[in-house]
Amino acid sequence: MLNGKVYVVTSPDLIAAVNRNSKSLAFNPFIAQLGKRITGHDEATSRIVQHNLNGEHGPGYVTEVHDGIVAALIPGTNLENMTEQYIREVIARLDRLETDKDIKLFAWTRDLVTLCSTRAIYGPENPFDKNSKFVDLFWEFDQDLNLLIADILPSIIVPKGNRARTELGIAFQEYFEHFIPGQTQSSAMIQARQSANTNHGLSSWNQGRLEVGTLLGLLANTVPSAFYLLVHVYSDQALLHDIRDELEYTCVSTISPAKRTLHIMTMREKCLLLHSTFQEALRVHALGAGARFVREDTLLDDQYLLKKGMVIQMPMAVMHSDPLIWGPDVASFQPRRFLKHSEATQGSKQKATAYRPFGGGASLCPGRHFVTLEALALTAYMVLRFDMSPSDGQWSIPTQKQESLATNVFPPEKDIVVNISQRKGFENVGWAFDMH
Repeated sequence: MLNGKVYVVTSPDLIAAVNRNSKSLAFNPFIAQLGKRITGHDEATSRIVQHNLNGEHGPGYVTEVHDGIVAALIPGTNLENMTEQYIREVIARLDRLETDKDIKLFAWTRDLVTLCSTRAIYGPENPFDKNSKFVDLFWEFDQDLNLLIADILPSIIVPKGNRARTELGIAFQEYFEHFIPGQTQSSAMIQARQSANTNHGLSSWNQGRLEVGTLLGLLANTVPSAFYLLVHVYSDQALLHDIRDELEYTCVSTISPAKRTLHIMTMREKCLLLHSTFQEALRVHALGAGARFVREDTLLDDQYLLKKGMVIQMPMAVMHSDPLIWGPDVASFQPRRFLKHSEATQGSKQKATAYRPFGGGASLCPGRHFVTLEALALTAYMVLRFDMSPSDGQWSIPTQKQESLATNVFPPEKDIVVNISQRKGFENVGWAFDMH
């Protein structure tokens, strides 16, 4: 798979055609080929993962896990419960935030989102809750992932990432060994994963290893996405003012002068500028590539013959920066680009197809709703409660560095130092939330 011809697709019409041919142009074979290199699970588990990989003969392990995750993360009670736990953790940590001191913003965002997300997803018995060293270990694993995928003497060539993967795997092995269905405080997503693992006879050691791979999907893109949303909002004073006004007008209720409540689901539906700003941040900063494996000869769009065994790449960086799709201002950050009145223009269908921070077609990221709520809720609470300024006096949007083949939104090349202070005029306001 990794040594054949590569077809690069950047046309929205052809990408739509790729999406329509999800059986013959599939993502799941990459799971079989790269999964073991990423997580280090054993050969017996690889056979379980690869069996009936594309669901031709009923559900296999991969399809069962995927369907369970989709069911747990679609808008509804399960998603709201997980989001509620995440926000509860965010508020508790923001209440303890030491203000009027310099912090490295990406490192701070990384730690906050990692700890709050894992608590919401895995419950209070998760490894990150028990020992914060796992935050650093996960990001060491993520940073070294490309060399781990190469799978050439990892204990010698990439000892730090290999050790981090091993320690994370052992920690989640212990987590699943103490997992009691029906008595767990974990999310519906993890309960579905554990059920699939049990149904297919995976050992707790291999469950721990596979969960290290799951963490990539949960954290590796979410943290940089939240970071860049914060940077773009705070670095533009007019935008910051407008988003604060939008939040306070649409989804904040004042119980008393000293107490206010943010309505989370109302925020998702009514705060259109905040949501558009997040979408624009992903357009600008999602620079990865979607991939498909050609399982059988396929005539794409009645024009192009794609040969069996080859690979398709759909680079986001090209599609997200094409002026023919996005217009002459494509190189600039336009927070209102995704507002409905802006979308109702010629080429909106092309934009929808070319916009791929969460992938597309059959492999559309099932966690996209949770990721969006995570980033929006964190940003909403930050701008309502805190001011932020760069310690050197001037905002700059840091460039990105590619660390992982599994990541679409790369982290910053260099962290930025900021000072966070209580928002003027709101120093004595207490903040609560509800899921309405």
